[in-house]
Formats: sequence, structure tokens, C-alpha cells
Amino acid sequence: MKIKLLLLAMTLAGLTVSSCRKEMSSGTDPVDAGEKAAPDGFDYSTTKSVDVTVRLLSRNEKPISGVLVSIYNPGNVSEGAELTKVLSDNNGYVRTTLTVPSVTDTLIIDPAYIGLLRNAKAYISANAISAVIGGENGSSGNIDGSYEAKASASFKVSAVTSSVGPNVIYNTADFDKDGRPLALVTPDDVSGLLDQVTAVLPEKKNSVPAKYLNSQAPANLKITQLADVWISFLHEGADYRNVLGYYTYPTGQDPKTPAEISKINVILLNASYRNSKGGMVSGDKVKIGRFEAGTTIGFVLLQDAYNSDKSVNLNARRFYTNEELNPEENNGKKRHNVLLHNAEKHTFIIGFEDQFREGNSSDNDFNDLVFYAQSNPVEAISPVDIPYLEENVKDTDKDGVPDFTDEYPNDPTRAYDRYYPSKLVWGTTAFEDQWPAEGDYDLNDLVVSYRYKFAINSNNKVVNMDGEFKPLAAGASFQNGFGVQLPLAPGQVSSVTGYKHAGNYIQMASNGTEAGQSKAVLIPFDTYRAAFGASSSYVNTYSDKPKLSSDVFKLEVAFTSVLPDEFTAAAPFNPFMISDLTRGREIHLVNHVPTDLADLKLLKTIADDSDPSKGRYYITATNRPFALDFFGPFIYPVEKKAIQEGYTHFDEWAASGGKQYADWYSDHSGYRTTKNLYTK
Repeated sequence: MKIKLLLLAMTLAGLTVSSCRKEMSSGTDPVDAGEKAAPDGFDYSTTKSVDVTVRLLSRNEKPISGVLVSIYNPGNVSEGAELTKVLSDNNGYVRTTLTVPSVTDTLIIDPAYIGLLRNAKAYISANAISAVIGGENGSSGNIDGSYEAKASASFKVSAVTSSVGPNVIYNTADFDKDGRPLALVTPDDVSGLLDQVTAVLPEKKNSVPAKYLNSQAPANLKITQLADVWISFLHEGADYRNVLGYYTYPTGQDPKTPAEISKINVILLNASYRNSKGGMVSGDKVKIGRFEAGTTIGFVLLQDAYNSDKSVNLNARRFYTNEELNPEENNGKKRHNVLLHNAEKHTFIIGFEDQFREGNSSDNDFNDLVFYAQSNPVEAISPVDIPYLEENVKDTDKDGVPDFTDEYPNDPTRAYDRYYPSKLVWGTTAFEDQWPAEGDYDLNDLVVSYRYKFAINSNNKVVNMDGEFKPLAAGASFQNGFGVQLPLAPGQVSSVTGYKHAGNYIQMASNGTEAGQSKAVLIPFDTYRAAFGASSSYVNTYSDKPKLSSDVFKLEVAFTSVLPDEFTAAAPFNPFMISDLTRGREIHLVNHVPTDLADLKLLKTIADDSDPSKGRYYITATNRPFALDFFGPFIYPVEKKAIQEGYTHFDEWAASGGKQYADWYSDHSGYRTTKNLYTK
């Protein structure tokens, strides 16, 4: 088979556009196959499905259930950018399928839970990810622990002391290549603490109770009798490679300046998780020494101070548990740690905030480094005035999902929301409306952006769905409509509201789906003019004309019963255009089946080369599509400019069957001819 790399000449020769109107061809004879634009079987998809299986385990290999795990593209892990979210089941498993851009080779797996690796970078292998987060090894499977090593900074320490006071004391021989202590002792079973600490110190939430941050609340450990003291690493939620140290002073003689501290003893040279720029595993435990009665132990975090050669940057910012020593000028912002007491386990939990707290850089969640202290005898650390760690984790609606995770804490039927493509990103579908003729191939006859929102319950079942649809362009005089076929029977839908129909050619069933269909079909709008205005045509495709805004059609879809998790993986479902108020003239994405109301007599006519017996639909004999779908925004061509005139690598992508230039639509150098694209 010949693959034609440059289709422009053929496209221009086949234009059916006059200077003022795109005319529908009335012929019925199929066109000659000619030279192929793409290999047979290529469906022009710009996305792929990825199966994700992740298990969450505590240090002693116990499953962790009820954790809301977010999955992101590596470029954006901000709130709202989640590609999907899933609750771990009773066996600690997170299982889901999601759709991502074809170019995606890694995803970020983020269980926002104390004791588990945050923002784990997972590589996709054979369209799947399989991994364990937690457990004795910290993480395993498709987790990529590579990172760019940070070069040494000036004023570094590699042995016992330094000239920049207070002295920082440690020996490189006491730590492995990742800065993890070598003298670890048998870890405790910390699984019982995890829910409790996560409830108090949730990720990225400024929700720490004020009583924990009050300047009167104790911040340091007071030793009341001769005792051995151990420190156990519990969690880090930081991007930095922080250093943790301790210092001592006589109880009641708090240092007023750092110079009054004689030395800082390093406990954790690199307080970072394994596979996250470090080697620590939740539960790692080390003995820091034996202390006399009347001694107070304070702690200090050196911000991002660890270097890959096991040296310490002494110019790094330091945050002390003695808040008077911290750099903020606002007394209300000087506190950088919380100290909590778990009476049952005789532990003292310390959570650090590692960002400067004035300005907007800090999220004030105080879980950038979390550890706890224990003593022998157990009563040697004074608990006086230290707030108790709340032992009863709240679950107000009794759905099995704790309030700190539950996005609907007062609604037992819902636990969280999931979006496609994401809360911050809308997908785009672009159509040619001349089908079964090819038209001018500018793919702007109808351009629709969309976003789906799914309410999910505590069992990861879909409760209801909202679909939002916004027409962006209508490069035609035809009054084109838009529909979506769901992989459901109509009877599985109890109601649909929010659509807008200006004409009378769409017949609706009583539940708001389209009548006469064996699968549930939504028709958000029957003509784009319902969004742009009654007399509008050729909307937003000429750069020299004013840009018009459109309405957003928000469809609220209720189901007769909950749906399986897999339903969300089917998004964006089966979108289609209805050409020029003619109900039977549907245009779908390549190899997407027509609905029951499509005029099947139009298949295999003019330029269409559909063959239902082979599952082949809506593609020409030369293997060219009539519609394209994109995971995010798509800058479509201006009027009368074929898509390859705007995107220089489109033909190569198609000719390679999607193997080359899978990101052909991106804004990389040399990828676009901007003058041929609508950029207003």
C-alpha cells in the first residue's frame, strides 16, 4: 500500500466549497481509493486507554483501604488537573482504566495519605501500569524513581562540623547513597496511626486546628527522667530533599537566637521517600541517644539542603521548633511544626511545614515532614499541655470514607467527583459536515468542546453524570446539531435535563433521551444557532470577523441505578454531528457506529467507504476521517484551509498510523502554520 505523505494537492483539488457556501454533494457513487493517506485500520485516535492497577500497603504489608488516589499527567499535578480519582478497596487495590493523550508515557500516582509516597512517577508499559505504593520497600512495580541529581552547594558539610553555626554534626558513613540512615532498628506497626495523622494533617489543605499552632502549645520534647529516645520517619509530602536534625538545651532555658544552640545533630540526612529523590520508607526508625532528665529536645529542618554527594548546604533556610528562631517577621507565621500526643501508643507526632510561611508559597498543611518520637521508659517524655491526636476518625455520613477524604461528607450516596478530560481541561471534537462527501477538510464545520463530571460513591460506582458542551465554531451555513451515544440502554437513564432544541426534528422520550434508540442518546443541541444566535453562520472561522461567544449546554443525567467504574473510561463516548437539520445524516469519529436513526443508505456512497461487516465506519477509501477528537483544546483551521495546511506533521502522523508525530497538534516549533489556524 502506498502512503501519501502530502495530501494537500489532493485536498485542494477535491474542494466542494464555493466562495460563500459549502454545498452538499448529491452524487452517490463511491470515489476511487487512489493513494492511501493512512494504513488500513488506523482510526485517527489522538488518545489511548491505560489500565492502572496499584496496591496501597502499610509498612508491615497491610492493605490500606479508603484512600482517594489521584492520577495526573506529569506536567500538572495541581488541584483540578486530576485525570481521574479512585478510592482504594478493602484489599488496598486501586483499579481503573483512563483515557490519556497518545503521547503520554508516564503518569503521576498520588495517594494523598500519610505514610505513602506522594506523586509517584509511574511509567506506562503496554498501555498499563502495575505498582505497589507502600510496603516494606516503599514502592515497586512501574514506579520510576529517577530524578535529576542536585549539585553540591557552597558551605557544605561532609563530616563532623562546620564554620557556619550552629555546628551541624553527622558522619557520611552513617548514611547510604540516598541519605537514609544505616543504623535502623526494627520498625513499629504504624498502620494504626496513619488514618489519625492524615485526618489532622491532610495534604494541601490549610486545615490544621489553630490550637495546634498556638504559641502556647508545646513544640519540643521535655525529658523528665533518664531515657533513650527513638525517632520514626512517617511521611514526607515535599518536593525538597530536606535535612532533619535535633538540638538540646536545659528545660526552661529556651534559646533566643540560633547562636545559643551549640550543635545540630543530623537524624535524617535526606528525609525523602524511596523513588522520590531519596531512600526513606515510612516506619524507618533510628535511635538518637540517651538523655538526662531536665533536657529539652528541639528539632530543625534544613530546607532542601541535601546534596547528592551526601553534603549539606549550610546556606539553606532553617526552620526550628523554637519558633522565635524562625525567619518570618509576622509572629503569627513563625510556627513551623505541630506536636501531638498519641496516648495509646505513647508516641509524640511532629509535623513540619517546610515553606516560608509569609507570602503565598506555603500551603500550611504541616505534613512536609512527619515523624514521631518514643522513649524508654515510655513516660519519660512529658505530655503536659500537648494536644491529643484525635483517635476517632470522623465519617459523618457513615459511608466508609473518612471525612478528610470524602468530598461529600454529609451525603452517603456520593464520595467524590471524577472528570473527563479533567476539571481544568475540556476536550474538543471537530467535524466535516459534507459527509458522505469529503468537503474542504478544514474540520471546522462544527467544533464542540466538552467536559464530563461523574459523581462516584464509596464503592467507586457512578451515581450520576453532568455533561457540558460548548460550540466553538461553525464553519458552515448548514444548521448542524450535536449528539452523544452512551454505552447504556435508554432504560438505564432516569432523566436528562439541560438540552436546548430550536427545531422540531428531534423526538425525545419521556426520560430526556432521544426516542427510537436502542442505546441512550443525548442531543445537547439540534442546531449550533441555539448557542450563537438565530442568524449566525460561518461562526469563528474567519480571522477578520468578530469572534462570537456561545452558550454552554449543561446536561444533567440521572441513572436508574449506579453504574460500574468502567463507564467513565468510555468517555467521550460516541459523539456525532447531525448535518443541516437532517436527522439521518450523522457524522461520527472513525469506526464509531451510527445510531439507530442514522440513514444507513448513505454509507459506502460518494467518498464514504464504510463497511459495517468489518466494523469500518466514517472513513474514506483513501483512509481519511470526517471527524477528529482531542483530549484537550484544539486550534482548528480557518475557513477553507485544510488541516494539513495548519499542521505541518498531520500527514506524517496519519501515514505512519499514529507512530510518528503523535503530538502533531501541539504548539512545538515547526508544527504549525499559524496563519492558517483560528487563534482569536
